[in-house]
Parts: sequence; C-alpha cells; structure tokens
Amino acid sequence: MANPHAADEQPAAATGAAAGATVHALPQRDMQGLVARARRHDPAAQRQLFELHKTRVCAQVQRMTGDPATVDDLVQEVFIAAFANLDKFRGDSQLHTWLYRIVVNKARNWWDSEQRRRRRELRASQVPAQSPNTPHDQLEACEHREQLYAALGELSPKLREAFVARVVEGMSLLEASEALEVPVSTVSYRTRRAEELLCQALGVAGFPTPGRRS
Repeated sequence: MANPHAADEQPAAATGAAAGATVHALPQRDMQGLVARARRHDPAAQRQLFELHKTRVCAQVQRMTGDPATVDDLVQEVFIAAFANLDKFRGDSQLHTWLYRIVVNKARNWWDSEQRRRRRELRASQVPAQSPNTPHDQLEACEHREQLYAALGELSPKLREAFVARVVEGMSLLEASEALEVPVSTVSYRTRRAEELLCQALGVAGFPTPGRRS
C-alpha cells in the first residue's frame, strides 16, 4: 500500500482548482482501471491513486480541522481507510467525492477528541470586522483563527460539516449534498444554522460567500 507519509506538498497551499487539478489528470476509463488494480492490492496502483489525490485531501483536512500539525496523521488515516475499504467504492460517484466522505469521518473523530481542549482555549476577543474577499482567505488570514476554529468545535458535527463543505470548500449545494449524503434542503438548512451560531459566537455580522456556488 502507498505510504501517505510520502506526500511532500504543503497542504495549505493546495486550495480550490489547484487542489483538484491532479484528480482529473486521468480519463475516467483509466481511473476505473486504476481503482480495480488498487482493489487487488497492487502497490503501484495504490501509489498512483495516492499521488493523484493527496494534494486535495491534504487541503481538505487542513481546512476541516484548521490545525496544520494534524494534517499528516489524518491524511495517512484517510488513505489507510480508503485502501482498506476500496471494495465498498461502487463507482456511482467520483472517487474524490468518496474520499471526501472519509475525510469528513476522520475529521469528525478528530474534533470529538479536540473539542474539550479547544473549549478551554476559546477567548472573548472578536474577529476583525474587515474580512478578506473569500471564505477560505478569511479563515487563513484571520488574526483570531484559533478562536474561529474553537467556535467551529462547539457546533454539532452535522452543522460543522455542512458549513465547511459550503463556505470553506465552496461546494455547490448539489456537491455538498452528494459528499455528505443528505438532501440539498438539509445542507442548506444546516449551513444557515451553522452561520447563525458562528456569528453569535464570534460577534460578526456574517461570512463572505463569493466562493459558494448554489
């Protein structure tokens, strides 16, 4: 099996279109063949799948947790789980969507273990009113980024995952619905509710949404 520790890119640098660029480097038929070989525990095929998807997964883990120190370990867990469960990938969605579901599950476990620690670190300082142009820029540039992620940790997993998918990842409603395996209306409601709670916790009027697609 490919060793996820072989990733040498900095995960925070891979965002948006850049993060997904390598995922589409193979035609669909070739990707299906690669997945079939990886299911048979072909090390070369597993290595190639890892190389094709590692940048996107690193970026997703970084944005889901807000903790660069945990990225390597969680990325390793994601790919270990993916290769161990590749027989469960039915091919009715893109492989990167299936991998995102694993990222969500691993991040959920991480948040559960970190929630108590982050609650202690939550402080009363406010997020600066002047925000960058995109949601991801806001998270990265915010002086009180730790406070924002601490507030995210106070949300229920379902609200947090909808917020990250829509506002941080910039997924459309349909993409988030497929990735989280819930109806579009549920994604929309959970995102709005998460934004309301975060605004209350951080003392801000709202979050910029240029990257969000309907």
